[in-house]
Amino acid sequence: MKIRRLKLSVTNCFLVEADDQRVLVDTGYEYEWELFCKKLDEINTGLSEISHLILTHHHNDHSGMLNKIVSSNKDIHCVMSRHAADLLRRGKHYHLPGSGYVNRRVNLLLSLKGRFDKKWTHTFPAYQVREQDILVEGETPLNDIGIAMDGKIIETPGHSIDSISLVFDDGQCIVGDAAASFLQWAGTRYCIISIDNLHDYYASWEKLIAENGQVIYPAHGKEFRIEALKRNLDRHTRLVPFA
Repeated sequence: MKIRRLKLSVTNCFLVEADDQRVLVDTGYEYEWELFCKKLDEINTGLSEISHLILTHHHNDHSGMLNKIVSSNKDIHCVMSRHAADLLRRGKHYHLPGSGYVNRRVNLLLSLKGRFDKKWTHTFPAYQVREQDILVEGETPLNDIGIAMDGKIIETPGHSIDSISLVFDDGQCIVGDAAASFLQWAGTRYCIISIDNLHDYYASWEKLIAENGQVIYPAHGKEFRIEALKRNLDRHTRLVPFA
């Protein structure tokens, strides 16, 4: 099995290959379509070769190109949390009460970004789940949903209610925003910048650790060893509310 990182502007998508099967994890923003297609061309992969698209959650930097991908490959199966179907129909981010940023420095940075970046809308083209799409709940072996790879999907909420991760038997984990390795200088401590529920977020780390995860592939930043989560578990104790 091979995991290929497709680095877009700020989001990592991943193409997982095993034998003749290819699975895509996440999509990036809608406006990154040309860059996304270029990244696939660089690894000699066509959209028609991808059997499944797994969405780690509904946010626009992970689902923005969903409609374009489905239009280009009508046979693809989109896999997502059971919570994601309604959220994708809404076409905008959903946050639980009490959500916020991990610290004041991040709050300031994102407040400035929201003021000057016109693309920072937290919206995306709404998506209607199709009959061939797959909604998962709890622990789902990949073989049960037509993916011939040794691993499973687990629920890893905290960043959002619909967050899921892939855990492979060899210890590699593709986690979306259940962890991150960027903006370390801002004190993120391997957390993503915004979190819905801090208790649930760290509980998801504990779940990844308990699953004998070894290498974490986040949507933001480079891959890192699971020991970083063990060292930083419960380091943040409160969130800064969204401005």
